[in-house]
Amino acid sequence: MGGVVLEGVTLDLYRVFVKVAQEGSFSAAARMLYLSQPAVSQAILQLERQLEATLFLRSVRGVTLTPEGALLFEHAKAALATLEQGRRKLEKLHRLESGALRVGAGDTATRHYLLPRLARFSRQFPDLSLSVRNGTTGELLDYLRQGTVDLALISLPYESADLTVQPCLPVHDIFVCGPGNALLPSPLPLSSLQTMRLIMLERQSNSRRLVDEALIDLGVPLSPEIELGSHDLLMDFAETGLGVSCVVREFAAERLREGRLVELDVQPALPARAVGVAFLKDVPLPAAARRFLLELREG
Repeated sequence: MGGVVLEGVTLDLYRVFVKVAQEGSFSAAARMLYLSQPAVSQAILQLERQLEATLFLRSVRGVTLTPEGALLFEHAKAALATLEQGRRKLEKLHRLESGALRVGAGDTATRHYLLPRLARFSRQFPDLSLSVRNGTTGELLDYLRQGTVDLALISLPYESADLTVQPCLPVHDIFVCGPGNALLPSPLPLSSLQTMRLIMLERQSNSRRLVDEALIDLGVPLSPEIELGSHDLLMDFAETGLGVSCVVREFAAERLREGRLVELDVQPALPARAVGVAFLKDVPLPAAARRFLLELREG
């Protein structure tokens, strides 16, 4: 009889012992365990030899525990119950009936990308607890390495030896204005933005850094007159006619569709980039994070 070994005794022997003690009969225990009666008898003899103790008193009416057997029974029964409880909890984790999904993302990605996916995931797995942390890319990566979150949505490209980073949403940086300021040439040379009131994210933002790098590569560095801390504020300022804002087309889609913002046909256009999901390379992801990562990939 194989199985897990505890101090030279297999766990299966303890299971047989507990069942015999509960049933008071080798034959009844054999039926419950789907074993032959000789196999059960042999298992108890093997356990008694290995423990150097007589565990049962045998009679024609069945078996009863000896004092040594009674002592072992209480501990073995409790240990098997604890193992079974652990197995059931593990099954619930795998079925996502318990556990937690812990995700980090910036304000813009949370509002325009993460939120609808979290809502759908939460409806699908209502027993999971949910933890969301907001922050800059640097803060999110700190949360990841500190174990506060399991997944972090960040602006790409980003590389680090200790992280796995996978793209999940292509995004395009564009320039927009309010409908009242839309009478501009089309196409509009990128260099003409140098003479306009330009509104961009603050310099410490990773998205701003990537845009600045793209502008330098295109040979048209831009110096915004207004710098703001959120993507939604960029759209608000442009919509009210305060200037031309650099925003993400995918996150401005609703306002563009409604005509509250107008995309300028700036040439050359900024290159596409991506929002990606990052997680620690050498730390196994919890079941909830693995499943949500699959949702992000499919999305």
